[in-house]
Amino acid sequence: MAEYRLTATDAVIRTADNALIPNDEGNVDWQAYQQWLDAGGVPDPVNPTINPKLDDKPAKTTSEILGA
Repeated sequence: MAEYRLTATDAVIRTADNALIPNDEGNVDWQAYQQWLDAGGVPDPVNPTINPKLDDKPAKTTSEILGA
């Protein structure tokens, strides 16, 4: 796990405390993030979006999946 995680916006999340850091050059946390990137840091990717509609479908049995 990296120290930062990307978001769907231009903000990042600091993983240590889940703080949302906006893209603001005047923000000291954003400056620290930029320094971390410059030092070779690679942020974790955006968390995948979960589709709640997938949970609406009943689970299939093994027989149904295998067509038995």
